[in-house]
Amino acid sequence: MKVDNLLFLAVLLAVTCGGVAESGSADYPADFQFVEVPDPMSADNPIHHLVHRPVPKPGEKYRDLCFGTVVSRVTRKLGMRHEYSRFDPFNLDQSMVVLTWKDSFRYRVYRTKYSPYNAAGGMLFDLKDLQEPRWDPERRHVLRGFRGLKIVSVNVKTGREKVLKDFKRDPVIGPLLAAEPDIDRVGTNREGESSLDLRYWALCLHGTSEEGRMRYIFTWDKAEDRVLGTRRLSVEEAALIDWVGMSPSGEWVLICGRRTPWNLKLHGLNMADRNLQSFHRLTHRNGHSDVAFDIHGNEVIVMNNTHTNFVDMIPLSKESRPVTKMDDYENNAVRPLVKLVGSTRFIHVSCNYPGYCVLSSYGMKDQPKEKNWLDRSIVLVKLDPSRPVARYLAKVYNLRGASREETRAAMSGDGRKVIWAENWGRNVGEEKTFVMQLDMPANWEQFLDLPRGESAAPNMVSH
Repeated sequence: MKVDNLLFLAVLLAVTCGGVAESGSADYPADFQFVEVPDPMSADNPIHHLVHRPVPKPGEKYRDLCFGTVVSRVTRKLGMRHEYSRFDPFNLDQSMVVLTWKDSFRYRVYRTKYSPYNAAGGMLFDLKDLQEPRWDPERRHVLRGFRGLKIVSVNVKTGREKVLKDFKRDPVIGPLLAAEPDIDRVGTNREGESSLDLRYWALCLHGTSEEGRMRYIFTWDKAEDRVLGTRRLSVEEAALIDWVGMSPSGEWVLICGRRTPWNLKLHGLNMADRNLQSFHRLTHRNGHSDVAFDIHGNEVIVMNNTHTNFVDMIPLSKESRPVTKMDDYENNAVRPLVKLVGSTRFIHVSCNYPGYCVLSSYGMKDQPKEKNWLDRSIVLVKLDPSRPVARYLAKVYNLRGASREETRAAMSGDGRKVIWAENWGRNVGEEKTFVMQLDMPANWEQFLDLPRGESAAPNMVSH
């Protein structure tokens, strides 16, 4: 290749942003278009380098300097963030949002009519010791979570609580608790979800002895108030499990286990029937992921594959087999979506809106400069198994020095908002984050070649 062609290629692959003016309206122009990722399956897309900008003031709205999207800072106090990429923090009509403080695992509800959300008078309700809070899909003031060995719902308007299930009183789980009285809490290990209709739940039990390890996993049918299956975990299995949850339809139990020697049954990602009798391995390693519907309404899980350095779309089907090398994609239901390079290998995934997922990355304290197209970026990917399409959403000023400083962008269940944690590269390692929000343009799906209403899948509000 000639020298002048090499120079041209270098310029092409290193794009400096700056096409969007700071001044003027912070709304979308009539001719707005998303910036397309030329080939999400390639490592050689242009790099859009971050453009310096002052830290936004609380409540300030502006257009992203690289991609022109409308973003705003929606919290004031440093140390605040949303929970995680997998979960929609907004209630049914987006009049309220759940936020937390650093790694306290204490959650509060704020009114979104305030700007910023945590301005004086914005805080509505302190959830105190309620864990894994999830909004009700039909009642805007109600959310539910776990407290000890109970599933509890809370009306944040009235403060009224209701015990949905006390597992101490269950005819199957109760005797297990009596035999092992140190078991004191139930949950999904923070990253799982019930089925969308709230009927089926995959849960785990933890105790205080044996270093607080997970003791059992089990499934519960809320409609029949019946435990469908239980599995006692060995010490080795308990050390593996990252989270448990149901598929959106409730057809499958998902058990995500960490990397381990391959002679243990629950290593990697497994799906099981609701009785926990039949298991099928989907991956040999775990990675950041989220359950989703593809554009055809099929249940999938979108997961970072650390074997091949792709983000994979894995149908929840026995036709899906583990991928450990590129040849494994052949004659397999698993499809690669996005190529990961270098520091983007640990992106987070949010698939709360059917047919799409949001991928987010961050910079590292010792490596702030972008080295590839996905570094310090948030992108939207259409879950099309035949032709993945990706668009840039925003650049991220965030640098990670501690885990709670990770961006972890989450899309709302109606696809109207994306929210993430940001520290603007300041006080790195001290978890002094604030929350940023991107408001999507009206009818944004038309920019990704999918007319509104084409997807047959139900709304993917994460519960």
